[in-house]
Amino acid sequence: MFIGKVCGAVVATQKEQRMAETKLLLIEACTVAVDGTPTIKPTGRVLTAVDSLGAGTGAYVLVTQGSSARLTEATKSMPVDAVVIGVIDSIAVQDQVLSRSDGTLPG
Repeated sequence: MFIGKVCGAVVATQKEQRMAETKLLLIEACTVAVDGTPTIKPTGRVLTAVDSLGAGTGAYVLVTQGSSARLTEATKSMPVDAVVIGVIDSIAVQDQVLSRSDGTLPG
């Protein structure tokens, strides 16, 4: 599982029948740099994932890949390799909040 940021959506009008109602998101994988001041940094790796929760553009999410992606209720019968399994409320490292879903950070 990894942290990613929703950077867009993929629209496919023709999909495998079992995926007809799925929303597909573009997710950029992120890493947390802890050398010096902790920061969230994009890795440049972008993938397409099924959105099982209704995540929006700009949200940080938890993504799982591989056979684990087919273990959610929404994807158990689908040919998927990546799925959003969580929308992150906040990320904190070394007692420093790096991100909050509402956009606020401590002063």
